[in-house]
Amino acid sequence: MSIDGTNEVGLLTGVESAVELTGVPHREAVFRQLMRRRGTLIAMIYLTLLSLAAIFAPLVSPYDPIDQNTPIRLSPPSWSHLLGTDDLGRDFLSRLIYGARISLGVCLSVVAIAMAVALVVGLISGYFGGRTDGILMRVNDVGLSIPPLVLALAVAGVREPGAVTVAIALSIVFIFGFTRLVRGSTLAIREEPFVEASQAAGSRTRRILSHRILPNVRSPLLIAVTFGIAGALVAEAGLAYLGLGPRPPEASWGSMLQQASERVLFVAPWQLLVPGITIAITILAFTVVGEGLRDVLGSGRTGRMPRTERRGLTTVERAAYLATVPTPPTHRPGGREDALLSIEHLSVEFVSDRGAARVVDDVSLAIRPGETVGLVGESGSGKTVTSLSVMRLVPSPPGRIVEGSIWFEGQDLLDLSFKQMREIRGARISMVFQDPMTSLDPTFTVGSLLAEAQTIHSKVNRGQARARSLELLEMVGIPAPESRLGQYPHQLSGGLRQRVMIAIALANEPKLLIADEPTTALDVTIQAQILDLLRSLQRELGMAVLFVTHDLGVIADLCDRVAVMYAGQIVEEAAVHDLFERPQHPYTAGLLGAMPQVGRLDERLAVIRGQVPLPHQLPAGCRFEARCDHATDACRAAPVMLTESAGSPAPRSLVRCVRADELSLRGAE
Repeated sequence: MSIDGTNEVGLLTGVESAVELTGVPHREAVFRQLMRRRGTLIAMIYLTLLSLAAIFAPLVSPYDPIDQNTPIRLSPPSWSHLLGTDDLGRDFLSRLIYGARISLGVCLSVVAIAMAVALVVGLISGYFGGRTDGILMRVNDVGLSIPPLVLALAVAGVREPGAVTVAIALSIVFIFGFTRLVRGSTLAIREEPFVEASQAAGSRTRRILSHRILPNVRSPLLIAVTFGIAGALVAEAGLAYLGLGPRPPEASWGSMLQQASERVLFVAPWQLLVPGITIAITILAFTVVGEGLRDVLGSGRTGRMPRTERRGLTTVERAAYLATVPTPPTHRPGGREDALLSIEHLSVEFVSDRGAARVVDDVSLAIRPGETVGLVGESGSGKTVTSLSVMRLVPSPPGRIVEGSIWFEGQDLLDLSFKQMREIRGARISMVFQDPMTSLDPTFTVGSLLAEAQTIHSKVNRGQARARSLELLEMVGIPAPESRLGQYPHQLSGGLRQRVMIAIALANEPKLLIADEPTTALDVTIQAQILDLLRSLQRELGMAVLFVTHDLGVIADLCDRVAVMYAGQIVEEAAVHDLFERPQHPYTAGLLGAMPQVGRLDERLAVIRGQVPLPHQLPAGCRFEARCDHATDACRAAPVMLTESAGSPAPRSLVRCVRADELSLRGAE
């Protein structure tokens, strides 16, 4: 066990990955499980009795700990003095009880101070990342690189010896280990979709940190505190043994060890054994409680999804905005004037060790009021990054929007400040995410989540928020809405969770709803119900919908128009009926041929040979050329532009293929 508890904290680096994020145990359930563990129960009883004895020391101590009685100095244990007397005739048991006050007080103060500082630094570092994380962690690494005992002695040497000096010195030592733990836990929770959902709803950073991140990292931190107290107890005893503890006549357990070893080691050895055994038992008790908490809070599976959820502007872009503070334009020059949302020439890059990889390349897409547009393609085609760009939630770093504009109701979203963008998210543009289990914060009830979505953007009281929440649950078809308000996400089925997600997204009646594969985690029956719900709500509220999916069947059932993405580019855009009847791009035809069709059971499904090119290995010409059966030299010569197709039955169909007009591709029948 190290002086700063680094070994204990190191044991906890995997604890947060074992905590069940999709259903954090209630305090009552945790307590009941701890009570069933005999060792943990005994340790908790011991620590409770020890704490009570320290708090009420004047009442339970048989003598005043500083009263001297030299005639009975070094008396052995007896009925009048159960642990004997020290070299000045003071009752040893009384000094041990009062010593617990100082030792435990110092340890609790050390952990409280260190954890308070670590929470602030670790939360900021882990949540914001980037340059902030780099600077804070380099400073933290310097602190961790200094031997803890040397650092503690250096800090303690600046002040007069005493309990306060020890507390300050150990607090500084413990800050670095705790900060590393908080930062690591924050990084993991920041990846959770429910944090992304909270950002999409327009929540402020302070609220996300306090209501989303902090409640979900408390389990590993609680475990760290118990191990930290044990480590601090060892450290306090060590510094007190070196003469840096409280000054006589006060005593801590460490100073009692020091005095006994210097004065009476060979005359009254029990005076060395008693505080030593007490320290050992107390450390063991804290360790047993910590292990019990780790086992109880660490049971279950994880709910991790490797997806980041930070704001989209880089530091340079933020500084440029703050320097100029432009006024958002009231109209959009050029483009499709009747569009509610117009994405124009959007390009997004992700920076890795191999350099910058363009995962979205020159994407243009328009959505009109009340229209449902599908965005379809294989996994990794850039669909989700495109939708996150609209919400300004592209993780930065490593992602960055390098080109283009995103116009919504006459405003370029990429020119707005963070505050202005927060006001749009969740109010005028809402988003429904893929997995409702991980997109809903497991530490909040359904009623709390629905109320928060309303209070972020409007001034409503608790009664109004509750009434509106009931209305929303009824709107999305959830039975017995009154009882659902008090339930947690893990108490609902997958279909009900997704309906709750939709209710949260619709709380402020947005004009645009972005649905990122909202039916992927659901069975076929529930998928159909969710699609019917979205269709009816879209008609009732008149909102536009951007539906992101890889399921062409869903596209055919729900959408008015569809854009097909491949390797970061839109390769075809058309009305749904036209695209299924006569696809213009070979990739679209391949997707349709691979889709099972009723009445064509005797035919083999088509297979698109090869694989999607990696973002760092994109060809110079058509990106589908290596997998295309119709490729020619013209396809390899130069990049292919997205142009209007002359052979399309609809005048506004677009295709990225040099042979689109001459090919006769088979569509879905």
